[in-house]
Amino acid sequence: MERTKGQKILEIVASVFGVSGLFITALGYPNIGFMVALCASTLYAIYAYKTKQYGILTSSLIYAIVEVIGIVHWTLNNGK
Repeated sequence: MERTKGQKILEIVASVFGVSGLFITALGYPNIGFMVALCASTLYAIYAYKTKQYGILTSSLIYAIVEVIGIVHWTLNNGK
């Protein structure tokens, strides 16, 4: 199945967000990194749905759950 131009762009943007989230977390800002990574997971979920790649959809939803847990952890513990 050939991907459309929009799907290719969505995949690239999701990848950039994902790597940026990891980088921001590695720099010591996990609360921001988790939020950026959550955006990436959302974009990956949209991409997976549009391209009917349900394995990627499942994994992106699992990643999103982990990222929400990270955000809640950092919010409740004030980053400690």
